[in-house]
Amino acid sequence: MAIGITAYSAYIPRRRLGRAKIAAAWGSRAVPGSKAVVNFDEDALTMAQAAVWRLLPAAPEIDRIYFASTTAPFWQRSSASLVAAHCDLPAEVATADFGGTLRCGTSALGAALDAVAAGSGGRGVVVVASDARAPRPESPEEMIFGDAAAAVAVGRERVVAEVVAVASRSDDFLDEWRRDSDAHVHSFASKFSLARGYHANVVAVAGRVMEAAGIGAGEISRAVLASPDGAAHLAAASALGIPAERVEDTRAGDIGVTGSAMPLLLLAQALDRAASGDLILVVAYGEGADGLLLRVTSEIARLPRPCVSAEASVLEYPTYEIYRKLRSGDHAGEAAEVSNVLWEREETQNVRLHGTFCPGCGTLQFPITRVCVKCRNAEGLLEKPLARTGRLFTYTKDYLYDAPVQPTIMAIVDLDGGGRLLCQMTDADEQEVEIGMEVELVLRRMRPGPSMHHYYWKGRPVRGGSQ
Repeated sequence: MAIGITAYSAYIPRRRLGRAKIAAAWGSRAVPGSKAVVNFDEDALTMAQAAVWRLLPAAPEIDRIYFASTTAPFWQRSSASLVAAHCDLPAEVATADFGGTLRCGTSALGAALDAVAAGSGGRGVVVVASDARAPRPESPEEMIFGDAAAAVAVGRERVVAEVVAVASRSDDFLDEWRRDSDAHVHSFASKFSLARGYHANVVAVAGRVMEAAGIGAGEISRAVLASPDGAAHLAAASALGIPAERVEDTRAGDIGVTGSAMPLLLLAQALDRAASGDLILVVAYGEGADGLLLRVTSEIARLPRPCVSAEASVLEYPTYEIYRKLRSGDHAGEAAEVSNVLWEREETQNVRLHGTFCPGCGTLQFPITRVCVKCRNAEGLLEKPLARTGRLFTYTKDYLYDAPVQPTIMAIVDLDGGGRLLCQMTDADEQEVEIGMEVELVLRRMRPGPSMHHYYWKGRPVRGGSQ
């Protein structure tokens, strides 16, 4: 039975920063386009959770989650376990974290394929790659780095793209790095770095994959080549004999170079327009390279497409200075630390988003309670997951709350199927917020405590597009 991709998804932040605004701030040459950037309450973990949540309807039963990132919010705490909990997955789901290189997403994908082949990922493995890299201000990387996440499910059942061949190459070449004490990414960006660290590895691995599959470059339908600058991949494709029109657009112009997320993001983009029988070559780089060849099956027709589409309601940062202020993380004081006793007691309520269902009158309520708020029944109450979509019941604009953006919109959301939640709004234009509007609950970063980050649910307007 074939092993391969069974489902895929992507998450791209709504926030955009025009490159002309970066150039104006530093008095440098303007570069066309914009890049996708996280909001002040987003990070690699929240983007990963959003991508996995969108994938789960097409892959409801999984055994493992692998999280890959070079910008995980914790050095010691499993981001994969946090993603699993906030997606309300059972404790039996195994988790693992990958990092340290820009090809950690494809490294995780390789491990997932091995797990399924060995039988330990029997019902499937979800791999999610997410990055929100912090470039040094006024650096070339500040113009090109973008933020995004993408996820794929791997299994044996209903495979939409089966694995034909794989190859890897390790190369300890110093090109781009970040130490645990560094706030920003460093690099030796140069023609030599492109030729030695990128081009040589990508061409070598792609050649090995095609050789293992017994095919020529002319048989490749789509080439997914991660790129350090949005252009170098075209030279690599040319060296391999792959026509430029078959090379997947890296979206560097309107999204940016998205780090470890790029290979899976571009794979999702290629699958969006793939047809049964297409051969897709995927190559990721970083201290070497990973490559795999996929053959699309007729199962691709069952998935909703497109997954990676143009966002219908992007939010532009008005100035570079506002973007820099929010990106710096210095915008608010620390919150009080939460004890692990309280965290454990309220985990199903605040993390998994469960409420109380009354079998007597059928009322679903939040937070979890011992007595039904409607009929006052205290017997046989059940814990039940809440929907993560609903409508805005009412709201207020709070100008006194210590937040990086004023005002903070405090909302009460009536969730589909029952339950009412008090939360903040995010990714919202205060002038467009109105009672009755559709809202989705998204995981976002709250004010940090003295030693860790805290996450909770916020309401986000549902406005066209899949991102």
